[in-house]
Amino acid sequence: MPEDARSCVKKVSVIRNLCQKVGITIAARKYDFNSAAPFQTSDIMNLQPVVKHSVPLCSEAKDLVETGKIQLAEGMLSEAYTLFSEAFSILQQVTGPMHREVANCCRYLAMVLYHAGDMAGAIMQQHKELIINERCLGLDHPDTAHSYGNMALFYHGLNQTELALRHMSRALLLLSLSSGPDHPDVAATFINVAMMYQDIGNMNTALRYLQEALKKNERLLGEEHIQTAVCYHALAIAFNCMGAFKLSHQHEKKTYDILVKQLGEEDSRTRDSQNWMKTFKMRELQMNAQKQKGQALNAASAQKAIDILKAHPDLIQAFQAAATAGGSGSSGTSVNKSLNAAIIGDNPPRGRGVDERAARAAAEVRKKAAARGLLIRPHGVPVQAMPPLTQLLNIINSGMTPDAAEGGETDGVKKEANGHPSNGPVDSKNDELTSGQEDQAPVGLGTGLASLDAKKQKAKAKAAA
Repeated sequence: MPEDARSCVKKVSVIRNLCQKVGITIAARKYDFNSAAPFQTSDIMNLQPVVKHSVPLCSEAKDLVETGKIQLAEGMLSEAYTLFSEAFSILQQVTGPMHREVANCCRYLAMVLYHAGDMAGAIMQQHKELIINERCLGLDHPDTAHSYGNMALFYHGLNQTELALRHMSRALLLLSLSSGPDHPDVAATFINVAMMYQDIGNMNTALRYLQEALKKNERLLGEEHIQTAVCYHALAIAFNCMGAFKLSHQHEKKTYDILVKQLGEEDSRTRDSQNWMKTFKMRELQMNAQKQKGQALNAASAQKAIDILKAHPDLIQAFQAAATAGGSGSSGTSVNKSLNAAIIGDNPPRGRGVDERAARAAAEVRKKAAARGLLIRPHGVPVQAMPPLTQLLNIINSGMTPDAAEGGETDGVKKEANGHPSNGPVDSKNDELTSGQEDQAPVGLGTGLASLDAKKQKAKAKAAA
């Protein structure tokens, strides 16, 4: 054999076929096929004779099966089911329950029940065929792999997609064992797996399977084979589900070209492909029209906004001022919230890592304000005691007090301006001394100057004594 053919040979499949034809049983082991002598005498477990014999054929059952196929193709399900059931009974009596022909009858019965909508009955018949093929043909036979594939399709019909995908993975494994990964049946199975993923909405995985199936068919069967056209059509349907109508039209055009060349323009499949092309083209035009309409609406609304701004230049200045002051949208929102809180008296929401420092700063400001006799308010109470002009005068006057320059003594402060008792101790003697001068204190300064004069008089009295 040439070197390239020898490298492409699936060695495990070749060994199994050889052993079946010769009658040798070898140990199941991982052999080194690159060595000069991969097998030893101890690897041979058994030798059995291979006897050629004639397999008896039941002509009556065969005729019933062929007639049932014709009825099934014509859509006469009840007549086909009756013919297949009768053939199944005859074959069980002639060949026994474990026979390939019995398995074929079970497969046809499953197909009839599937088309009739009886999924549970179809799965039961398909399970019988699967068991017979595993016992009679072995696990690594293509018919066994096809049985798993049909079972997966029936489970998918019952919306049990997860179970169906497990059966499909089993079918792919058996096909790779019996035929190798480079086989048209593997590509066909890939298409079925892609359809399942497409039905559950996993379009990315479906596209990967379809593209891999297309590569296999183009490499194995050629670029102008009907099975390659099937791959192109499946890709067109997948792109249509994703809304990529241009790609759908392109892939369906390739499908149509292959079918015209292989089947002719008058074939029903070619006409169906032509209708699909028209549908995809129409959807593409509709989508483009909608896009253009949306762009026109956006352009019209933008032009309208520009006209409004041109008519009102003060709006532009307001927007620019808001952008400069607020920065981003979140910071502008926080500034507005803080202003609202300052006006209404509500506390703004606390941020992380700033609460304690802000609270300490607010407490210090309150203490200094209380020392100066300024108006302060309790938590959450709006200020209504004085008009804003008076508050402004208080702030201006408080900046000129000697209290502020010397640190502000609070011994003479009896009460805060809002009527709440002060935190500092009250000196009764100072109260007596300042009771006569309390009325002469300027508005908003409290008793700060009067207490200072009282202290000076007290110090003079002590010095005189």
